[in-house]
Amino acid sequence: MATFFAAATGVKAQQLAAASTATPANLAARAADPNGSILAAYYHQMETHLVSQGHLRQERHPRGSNLSAEVLADNFMQIAMRSEYSLRGGGISRGGQAAPLRRWVEPVRLGVRFGMSVHSAQQRADMSTVRQVARRLEVATGHPVAVTANSPNFHVLVVSDAERAGLAPLLRELVPGLSRAAVNAITGMGRNTFCMVVAVPNRDLSLGYDQAIAIVRAEHPARMRQSCIEEELAQGMGLANDSPAAWPSIFNDDEEFGVLTRHDELLLQMLYHPALHPGMAPHQVAPILPALSQQIAQRG
Repeated sequence: MATFFAAATGVKAQQLAAASTATPANLAARAADPNGSILAAYYHQMETHLVSQGHLRQERHPRGSNLSAEVLADNFMQIAMRSEYSLRGGGISRGGQAAPLRRWVEPVRLGVRFGMSVHSAQQRADMSTVRQVARRLEVATGHPVAVTANSPNFHVLVVSDAERAGLAPLLRELVPGLSRAAVNAITGMGRNTFCMVVAVPNRDLSLGYDQAIAIVRAEHPARMRQSCIEEELAQGMGLANDSPAAWPSIFNDDEEFGVLTRHDELLLQMLYHPALHPGMAPHQVAPILPALSQQIAQRG
């Protein structure tokens, strides 16, 4: 990992001291691909292939969308009321199990940090994307979402693979008490994990999330980079699962859509509706959804 990170609050970034530099994982990653060029080429090739197959689509309201109340209610239960992964036993495993409703109660304060591998022009482009996504999330949820350097509680780290492998000290600095499983999930990301978000709830689930950390790979080309920022920030708002039945949606592992769709924005509206609150169990949410989804569907 690099000795310094750039904590970006605007066009100009300030270098801040971070954590230790010479972990075995970090040294091995540098030796294997010191500039990240091999991994960057891998992701560029993957993006080219995905786009050629009609994936990473940019339409937010594609023709043929079915935004009926029934569809929204079904997809909400799959995406908002289940967990994609489980962090247990010091590692990460595929989840999918039912989970309580999760969302923020405190205003979301997005703090963006860049690894030293990310050049200034790319930093400016990424900051523009994060701000645009923040505005979209705030409009969809009605909940305050802003990019700031003032006590952020949602940390967005744009880092190379080598930098990510050495993030453990910084992660513990940003979120004191972060579990070993969460740290290991981030520092041990394989290359087929494009990006990740770890959201940490308050011990009292009714108080919502306390902190979140999103990881965006610096090696990603433009469309994959945008897709990661849009999906991970939205998942960090509380839509924590993916579903193969969700369409049109970024919350689907088929990678068909690379941006938040109108379907996804309506799910966010449902999630932050005052009829629901953090900590509700699936059996408490389900009876409310028919009327709520009917109300939201009329806005579609």
